[in-house]
Parts: sequence; structure tokens; C-alpha cells
Amino acid sequence: MKFLSKFLAIFFIFTILFSCKQKESSTKAYETESDTEVIAMTTPVNAKLPVDVKPTCVVSSSDLSNWFVSGSITENGAVHPANSVTFGHKNNCDFYKWSEQMFLWMTSPSEGDNYTNGTIFESPVFYTVSPKVNGQRTLIPHEQGKLISAVANTQKNDSLVDTEEGQATDDVLMDQNGSLLYYITMVNDVYAEFLTGVDNGELSGKEFPTTATALDSIVDYAAQRGVTLSDPNALTIEVKTSWTEVDNLSNADSYITIDAIVPTYEKTDSIWTPNGSKETKLAMLGLHIVGSTNGHPEMVWATFEHTNNAPNLSYGYVDSSGETKTVAADTGNDWLLNSDSSSSDYNQSHMTYTNSNGSIQAKKGLSISASNSTKTKPWGVAEAGVPNPENATGAESNTQVLSINNSVLGQLLGNDIRKNYVFIGATWTDGGAGPNGESYSVTNTTPGVAIGTSQLANSTMETYAQNGTAYSKGFGTCFACHSNNGSLAPKDISHVFDEIQPLFSATESNR
Repeated sequence: MKFLSKFLAIFFIFTILFSCKQKESSTKAYETESDTEVIAMTTPVNAKLPVDVKPTCVVSSSDLSNWFVSGSITENGAVHPANSVTFGHKNNCDFYKWSEQMFLWMTSPSEGDNYTNGTIFESPVFYTVSPKVNGQRTLIPHEQGKLISAVANTQKNDSLVDTEEGQATDDVLMDQNGSLLYYITMVNDVYAEFLTGVDNGELSGKEFPTTATALDSIVDYAAQRGVTLSDPNALTIEVKTSWTEVDNLSNADSYITIDAIVPTYEKTDSIWTPNGSKETKLAMLGLHIVGSTNGHPEMVWATFEHTNNAPNLSYGYVDSSGETKTVAADTGNDWLLNSDSSSSDYNQSHMTYTNSNGSIQAKKGLSISASNSTKTKPWGVAEAGVPNPENATGAESNTQVLSINNSVLGQLLGNDIRKNYVFIGATWTDGGAGPNGESYSVTNTTPGVAIGTSQLANSTMETYAQNGTAYSKGFGTCFACHSNNGSLAPKDISHVFDEIQPLFSATESNR
């Protein structure tokens, strides 16, 4: 009996020690190199992000330094793309880190540490996807000195919804300064070569590439024509950007800008009819990043916005002491897309496109004018319910997104232009399953549902498709449009894939 008592006592002590060790490991899961570093990395860069967010998703200073081409964090410094081939996807934070690195990469200066020659996405690494003409699109190479064309929305002659271009609905958006919002869709060189190889029957097109073997096939295919891919480990990337004219912006120096060609219109209060085009300078408001990664042919869908776009409605988060706090809805009338944040009449479209000639038509009883836009699910999830398998509440999910925002933005140096854009969230499916168009909930857990920030929307691109503050099973996710009965075929994931003409046909030996 004494022996048994001693054994139980020793076992009890061992159990306590082991439990403490486990608890310590769990705590360290969101800490980094030192307590000092955690504090520095959770300091927000502006008052629009809470100051005391629990650091549940952070990028260490050493990791962030390694993202930079120079090996150290520099103001407006060039950043490597995330390695999508070796992408580790153990938890939500891995996907959020991938999103942040991809954003910093493609918004890096194309040369040096200034934007004299534009960004990476303006460089030959990317192609502009043209608007649809007779059901077809072309890839327009980016060349130094050649302006990129933007559209205010798409002329939807073939389908009601075409979210690769313009709003996710037929609506047209205007900022409070009277400028239309314009959109540009682009793909990277890996995407272009993959699409061309598939179209010419040289590469497998069952799904977007996710492995080193699949990438090697694309690299070899391009090399046959003397083409060297710039950053092949990024895998296939599709981006959609939203813009407004720089004229009348009081804080134009806080935006990434480009020189572009936009349409012009003959205007009345109720209808704008296209009558030509003009050259102008545009300021970037939003950016969707969609990319294939290791294990995820359905692609990771991430989005970013300028901090001054639109106010947030109320949301919750977990603070550094573990308490859940509520952030009140944003106030003020100085938002670019909202002149009265106190109004309950938000996200009401004022105008839409006509299918006949691409005119902009005011809705009944309204004029062509700016509406008041608001982010109803500020960080990509509904406040009520369970948003994904990793987070039990919307507040926990918000905390991860806020944490990595504070972590990355808090470490960028000086007047780095990228400080002015916040990460809203990213979504994907469990294990890379074919998306079924629905969002995760405790009663909807099949692998094909959207997880991560599963109710993601951008105030400049899904303005009128946010579906309020509540959880929406079938219309709250990017995959509501980008899916087809669980298929992983590129044409079912991307609206433009099947419409884009290849870089060259199988009968041509060169581009």
C-alpha cells in the first residue's frame, strides 16, 4: 500500500509538471523571440486598429526581415513572394502570413526602394486581363512606359455576375469626391504559361498547380520558348485591384498610384454614356489576391483595403488579458466611400450598368452619385456563430486578423506606403477540397465549405453583396460565385480562365 501511495504521488507530480509544460507550449504558440518583440509587434500604426489585441498571429522580426530581398526590413523595400510550393498550412495564421507576404511582394517597387518605375504588379511579372470582347479576353503584357487600362465595371453581356471585373453585382461605385471606382484584373507569368500550356494540350488542366512537379512542368514549358519565369515559386496568382482618380484626394501620398487609361462619359444626372477615354493617375483602394498553394488547388482568397475606404460596423476581439472587448462602429464623415457613417442607409446602390452599350444608369428615384459604403463584417466573419474550425467565436477570428495587421504594419519602417493598407482576411477550404459555395458553421462542416475568414468581402468590390452582419450560408463567401459542385477545375474556380486566349496557339513556334 505504501508503494502504491508513493507511486500515485509521483504520478500526480509528473502530471502537474507535464500539464504546465503543455500550457507553456500553448502560450508560446503566439509569442515570438521575446516579450519585448511581442509588445513592439502589437503596436498599431493608426487609431483604427485596437492597441491591446492578444498576439495570436504574429510575424517575428527575423521572419519579416527574411521576406525582404535585402535581408532586413527597409522603408518601401522589395519583398520576396511567399513560397507557395513549400507553403505550410497547419493553422489559420499560416494562411494569413502567406497573404501578408504576397501583398508586400506585389506592392513592392519594381526597382530599388522607390516607386519611380511602379510596383511589381505593373512589371512584366504580371499581365493585364482585358475586358471580355465577343466572349474572349486577352493577356496584355506589361511594358515600361505602356499605360494599363482600367474599367469602371464590366459590360455583362454574357452573364449576370462576373466578379473578376468590377463589382460582384452589376452596380457601379463612386467615391465621395465624384470619381468612379475603376478595376483592373491581372495574372502572373506562371498563370499565363499554365493557361497557355493547358489550352494547347501540353499541360494538365485538371486543377491549378500546387506541387513542385507541376511547377517544373510549367517552367520547362516556358523555357522551350526561351521564357524564364520571374518568381515561379509564387505559383499561379490572379489579382483584382480597385482604384479611384487621384484628383481631389487630400491624402494622395498615402496611396499606391499608377498612370492609367480610363473611360470617359457624356453625362446627365440619370445616365452616363461612354464617349472615349483619357489618361489619368489612379490611387489603389483595394486588392484581392488569389493564389494556388501546396495542398490548395481551390486557391487562397485574400483581400486588403486602404484604411480610409469605409467605416466598420461594431465588432469584437480578444485583448491581451483574454477578455473579449467590443469596438464601437466607426464614426465621422471623412471616409472616401462614406460621408455619413451614422446613417443607417448604407450599402444602397445608386446606379448600375446597362447591358446595351455600357452606359451607367441611375436607379429609379436616384441620380448618378456616391452612396454610403460600410463594412458590415469588418474582418471577414459574422460576430455570431462559429466562423471556422479553429476559432470558436467571431471575436477570436477577428483577433488573429487584427494581430497580424499590428504585427506586420507595426514593423514596417518610416513612411512605407504599404502601412496604409490593412489585411481584411483570407479564406480557403479544409484540405483543399473542391468548394461547394457555402460557408462554415457548426452544422455545416463538410470539407468543401469556406473556412478562415469565411464571410469575406471588400468594401470596394463586394460593396452591395456583404449580406449584412449575420452569417450567410450560401452567399457569404467568395466561393459562392467561384465554385461549381465541388469541382477543382480552373474554369470553375476562376471566371476568366476559360475566356482568356493563350499567349500563343499550338501551331505557333513563338509568341
